[in-house]
Amino acid sequence: MPIKIGLIGKTNTGKTTFFNSATLSSEEISSYPFTTKSPVSGVAHAITLCVHPEFEIQDNPNNSKCLEGWRYIPIELIDLPGLIKDAWKGKGLGNQFLSIAAQSDALLHVVDASGGIDSTGKITEVGTGDPISDFADIEEE
Repeated sequence: MPIKIGLIGKTNTGKTTFFNSATLSSEEISSYPFTTKSPVSGVAHAITLCVHPEFEIQDNPNNSKCLEGWRYIPIELIDLPGLIKDAWKGKGLGNQFLSIAAQSDALLHVVDASGGIDSTGKITEVGTGDPISDFADIEEE
């Protein structure tokens, strides 16, 4: 079974854009908050060099496959709805979101470093948002 990685972050930070790119999916992307209303999962692959040619051994693991010297390791990505400050108090999708995130093996926090998202998750002029506060708010949740 592949590792499950939940994509977390505020609304409109690019979680679904990353998800679509990594999994070759076509989930809806829009500029309004909470475009993703429920979790969506897909499979991506971590790709690395196979080591078995170097060690001159036969390699046939069940968790990945080797193609022309490259190891493809499946990873289940879960595109989660955007979080807002005080989700743990029930704001936004609140505790429903947090319980889904807790089922992941790892979390990948996507942050809009351009400062183009305001404190409520709405798109604003680049540089007027505060990515450091955005990061802290989500980490606190």
